[in-house]
Amino acid sequence: MTRTHGLDVTPESEVKNTQPAMASNPHRATSAPQNHPHIEVFTAISVIEHDLRRTVIRHLPTGMTYAQFEVLRHFMRYGDGWTPAELAQVLLVTKGAVTNILQKMQDQGLIAVIGDVADGRKKRVRITRRGLETANGIFKAMKAQTEKLREGFTDQEFRDALPFLKALGAFLAEETTVGSTGRLKPLPFGRNHPKG
Repeated sequence: MTRTHGLDVTPESEVKNTQPAMASNPHRATSAPQNHPHIEVFTAISVIEHDLRRTVIRHLPTGMTYAQFEVLRHFMRYGDGWTPAELAQVLLVTKGAVTNILQKMQDQGLIAVIGDVADGRKKRVRITRRGLETANGIFKAMKAQTEKLREGFTDQEFRDALPFLKALGAFLAEETTVGSTGRLKPLPFGRNHPKG
C-alpha cells in the first residue's frame, strides 16, 4: 500500500475480488430435469409452426398477411365456395376476425363474396383470377424450400407421423369444445383406446 496526497492507494495486484464467482452455467435449474415426452412434443410442434410461418411470410407479396395466405392456400387445396363461418372454423379464428380478413382480401381483388343461390341468408367466398395468380406466384417462390423439404424426408415418413398427430389434434379439439365437464376422458390413443 502506498500513500498519494494523504490517500491510501492499494495496487490493483493486491485488490481481492469480493464479487461472487460466476458459475460456468448461468442458468439455474429450479428442479431436477425430468423426462416429459408430451412437453417435448408440444415444444417441437410449436417450433415447427413458428419456423414454417416465418418461411411463408418471407415469400408473401407486400401487404399480404399470413392469415390471408391461409385462405388462398385452403381454396387451392380444397376449392372455394366456403361460407365465412366455415372458414372461421378452418382457420381457428372468430367470425369477426374472418370477416376482417375477407374484407381486406376483397379490397385487394383476391376474392369475391357473393350470395348463396340456395340460401339468400348465406354468403359464399370465391377466389378470383387475381387470387389464383397470387397463390400460384407464392407457391412458385417457395418451390426451392418445398423441394429441399421433400429431399430431406420421404412421403412415408410424413405418413407415419400423421396418425399420432391427428389423434392428438382430435383429442385437444374435443377438450377445448366439450371438456368443460371436468371429467377426464380416455385418450384417443394408447392402451385405453381401441386402435382404428
